[in-house]
Amino acid sequence: MAALIAFCLLGMVLSFVLGYVVTARPAGAGTGAVVRLRTARAQLDRTLGPFGSFVVFLGAGTFLVTAVCLPLGELCQRLLKAHDVPMFDLAQRHVRPGAFTDTMKLITQSGNVWQTRYVGLGAAIVLTLVALRLRRRPWVPVVLIGLVILVERFQQTGLAKLVDRGHPPTTLGTYPSGGCARLISIYGVIVLITLTYLRAGPRTRAIVWGALAAFAFLEGYTRWHLSKHWITDVYAGWIYGYLLLAVAVFAGRSLLAERGDGDGDAGSSADGEREPVRAASGG
Repeated sequence: MAALIAFCLLGMVLSFVLGYVVTARPAGAGTGAVVRLRTARAQLDRTLGPFGSFVVFLGAGTFLVTAVCLPLGELCQRLLKAHDVPMFDLAQRHVRPGAFTDTMKLITQSGNVWQTRYVGLGAAIVLTLVALRLRRRPWVPVVLIGLVILVERFQQTGLAKLVDRGHPPTTLGTYPSGGCARLISIYGVIVLITLTYLRAGPRTRAIVWGALAAFAFLEGYTRWHLSKHWITDVYAGWIYGYLLLAVAVFAGRSLLAERGDGDGDAGSSADGEREPVRAASGG
């Protein structure tokens, strides 16, 4: 049991460090593909308006995420006997009742359906009030958070049915881990809006995104520790969650940019576009 606790703490520390390092890079850094995507977004912002651009990129990005996660599900299915079953047996042998396991039962609820919806609703209300005070578009928090909740819900359910890989004998948890995906995508978009409104500096942004990466690892760990999922469902939940968050961040930048801002002036936002993608490896 002590080894499991040490593994959990080590994973959180490494996730935080990795999330911090990859999101602390200069805002102007980016590959040619990223620069071209930003240019396309700026053009759509001018022709379709911020909301039209947001809808186009969110829709296209959601399709691409599905295209990635379907074959990923088949790969996870093939790893069932070689990886999932041994890891499941490991948890069954070494996990014992006690304070640590009770803590894991409490923490894992942070990714549950209704808990994430309540957090999303509360954050949308608070951030709407903040937007009004800052004289920004007051409907943006509701639209961004609400659509991420809806997309994650239906897309994750669709992936589970299409892959149809079954579940462990202990629970009904299946591919991909919805707890991990919800925590990353919903909490992540809340973090994005909050950092944007606060005009947070690079170090603050890196710390917060690193903390999200550590929290995402912890959520995934609880799902395995409590035998709620096959371990590859957890891996897939991390990947899916970060991909969806990256799409929401990139598309949402059109809504979050203030009028008159250039693409390069999304100040603290430029990091936000890349942070969730890089942080994925931390989960």
